[in-house]
Amino acid sequence: MFLSLFGSFTQLAHPPSIVALEDPPVYRGKLPSMNLFTIFSPPTTGGCKPRVAFYVHSSFMASVSVLPRFCGRGDIMALDLFTSDSFFHPSTTGFIIINSYSTNGRSNNTRSVPQDVIFPSSPLPTLTLGDLNIHHPTADPLRVCKEDEIATSTPYFDRATDLGFSLLNTPGVFTRFSMSLIGRPGVLDLTVPALSSRHTSQSGLTPSPLLGLITSRSSSNLRPPCFRLPPQPPIGP
Repeated sequence: MFLSLFGSFTQLAHPPSIVALEDPPVYRGKLPSMNLFTIFSPPTTGGCKPRVAFYVHSSFMASVSVLPRFCGRGDIMALDLFTSDSFFHPSTTGFIIINSYSTNGRSNNTRSVPQDVIFPSSPLPTLTLGDLNIHHPTADPLRVCKEDEIATSTPYFDRATDLGFSLLNTPGVFTRFSMSLIGRPGVLDLTVPALSSRHTSQSGLTPSPLLGLITSRSSSNLRPPCFRLPPQPPIGP
């Protein structure tokens, strides 16, 4: 899957500037290198492999300053991006991308990465993405969520809402498909503060001409933020 993902970029006239991976392939403590891409990942400590990584295209780094920011753990990191041009607005020269792979915590009702780490308060536009392993009706209204699933996910959605984040995915549109025949498709949560100037394309999120982003678990169905439930099919007599 990893090789096919990067192999597909050779067919694109404009490959993505940033590829964000969750649970990337690691061999002997190292991530595979790819031509024209620079790798950013949390340092390996205590024999634990990095659970997230960014691959940044060389053409992007030629025009944008890319500063990796680590959190002392392998399951979350950020890229601080700065440009002399602009990203979303003439006055916006900085942008933050956070990538997280959150798994079960010490109990079934907790996750390894807290909500305040995944959704920090920041003066700069911030995109938070990742595999958060949470289920909530806001992102997946057609899913029948259990009470413990809602109890686990609600603090994350509440904090995101309080800080002005909006769901980038269209609610109910699946963005992750199980390799198993019995696994249920899921909705990956991509969130970003309200940025009305952005647009999306089939190749991934493109907030500005300078930035193209694709995630390893995203689909081509990325659309602007929308919290409204998808229309229900009519029920005949």
